Amino acid sequence: MNASARTSGWATLALTLGLAFCGEAPEQPQAKLAPLQPNRSSELAIAMRAMDSELVSLLARHAEEDNWDGATLTLLDLTRMMPTDSSMLVDGYKAYAMAFGKHIEAFNAAPSADTYSDVVNGCLSCHMQACPGPIERINKRQLN
Repeated sequence: MNASARTSGWATLALTLGLAFCGEAPEQPQAKLAPLQPNRSSELAIAMRAMDSELVSLLARHAEEDNWDGATLTLLDLTRMMPTDSSMLVDGYKAYAMAFGKHIEAFNAAPSADTYSDVVNGCLSCHMQACPGPIERINKRQLN
């Protein structure tokens, strides 16, 4: 092999290695996702998300077997919690909140499909008046 061919071979090897190691694209930044709750959460919103988690858990554990033994929900006093926005304090809000508390008490005293449905329907009644955003989610908590 002549000197020109050897030089050409080394140049090709150097170029190949240079491209292999230096030609890597810089890491692309990951797309940022919006937070699930972009605004500061109110005391009432936090409590309702916790209640929703309890309802989901109850559905998973009890609805399939229709065995509600030992099921309970956290009793919340919604009349004392600050909402996200004052527009949610519609006429009758306090009555809805008090009725909801009674539905929780009835469920905890005698857990069943009927008392569970009363709790979910209590959620729907209030949200239809005060804050319609979660209605689709609440409907998913209904028993089939």
